[in-house]
Amino acid sequence: MRKGVVDTVYKTSPVWIQNIIVSVYGYLRFKERYGPVYRKKFNEYIRKDYSSLETEIAEQNKSLRDFIQFVNQHSNYYRDLYKGIDLSKIKEVKDLKLLPVVTKEDLRSNLEKVYTLAEKDSNIGFTGGTTGKSMMVRFTREDTQIRMAYLDAWKFGLGIDPFKVKKATFSGRSVIHKRNPKKFWRHNYTYRQRLYSTFHITQETIPVYIKNLNKYKPDVINGFVSAIYELAEYINRNSVDLRFTPKAIFTTSETLTTLHRSVIEKAFRCKVYDQYASAEGAPFITECKKGNLHYNLDTGVVERNDNGEMIVTSFTTRGTPLIRYNIADKVFFKAGSCSCGNSHPLVERIEGRAVDFLYNSEGGKVSLSHLADVIKGNPNSVIKMQFIQKSKKEVTVLLVVDKTLYNKSDESTILSEMRYRFGEEMKITMKVVDEIPREGSGKYQLIKNLVDPNS
Repeated sequence: MRKGVVDTVYKTSPVWIQNIIVSVYGYLRFKERYGPVYRKKFNEYIRKDYSSLETEIAEQNKSLRDFIQFVNQHSNYYRDLYKGIDLSKIKEVKDLKLLPVVTKEDLRSNLEKVYTLAEKDSNIGFTGGTTGKSMMVRFTREDTQIRMAYLDAWKFGLGIDPFKVKKATFSGRSVIHKRNPKKFWRHNYTYRQRLYSTFHITQETIPVYIKNLNKYKPDVINGFVSAIYELAEYINRNSVDLRFTPKAIFTTSETLTTLHRSVIEKAFRCKVYDQYASAEGAPFITECKKGNLHYNLDTGVVERNDNGEMIVTSFTTRGTPLIRYNIADKVFFKAGSCSCGNSHPLVERIEGRAVDFLYNSEGGKVSLSHLADVIKGNPNSVIKMQFIQKSKKEVTVLLVVDKTLYNKSDESTILSEMRYRFGEEMKITMKVVDEIPREGSGKYQLIKNLVDPNS
């Protein structure tokens, strides 16, 4: 049945039929992700000894040589790009500097030449399009299974068997039937997963979500940082009684700040584990039991340019290859080793998209972490905030507040914190609103940097 027909049937069906459709779709995705390659790699990963850094580096260098050879043979774009370059000189990671860096625009405008396989033979993904330019990414079916095996093996090492736990997932999927606006979830029986809509989370609907979570009692919560944080903030502020304790929470897609982590862990009384990848298929950076982020050498190469931006080469992108691809997120490494036993290098933090900052009055950058510190000092009357900047001379702050508690002194407190970070010359406009809309992806965006960088 064609996708358009399925969408029409789904939208006009009652909830119980929608649950069946979601589960059938889940079954088809399950077959894509969990085949023989998955089982082989999953067993390999859960048994692997990661304690020898020398072994990991040697394996990484071999995978790099094999990957470059494959890409040069199968991608017309990279073959043309590397004309005149002696690829035999690339024997280890340090030799990658012989190759040019590829930008997002380079990739987007040359996709048909970048692809190594036809659409009908691939698993399709799409980048989020936060810059207004989404891309279709093709994965080989083997790479899809390898990536799933790696993620599941990571979770298995944290005590989570992916096939034996009930999962609550908060992502950008549009699953809600408009005729039943009070039921903000659908069920994927194939994967023991309840899909919760992030598009409908408001202060008015959060009690409905919490009531259902209390009834469902998930073992694991996955999804967008902003959605899980908003639920957690409500739980803490209203002293809500949760009747379950998840084994773990896994956040994705958005930058996890120390504020997010502390609020979520307090509300749900369990550990939050962060991980970084990307829709394009970047190498994995995952958090261990000791709370440290590790750059996983066996999934690819992460370089750092002079601006701190990640330049990635990913071994599981044979359908839409990434070699020295500037993904624009920023990474900060740290020295030392981890007591968890994993020898992979440590990452201090990832700052997320390049637009996750605003400008102060002197043209300096005020990061997401700095603005999280503003929120930490908020009076209890403030429920939600968003920072919007359209020019380097003005910042607008949207506030969702408890109108029974909010007063001018609260506004003065926030303004003082903003002045400290943005300077006295910055025009700061505060607006109280009923709700802050989510983006088309279902994410709530704390920062909206709309400034022309050339202005």
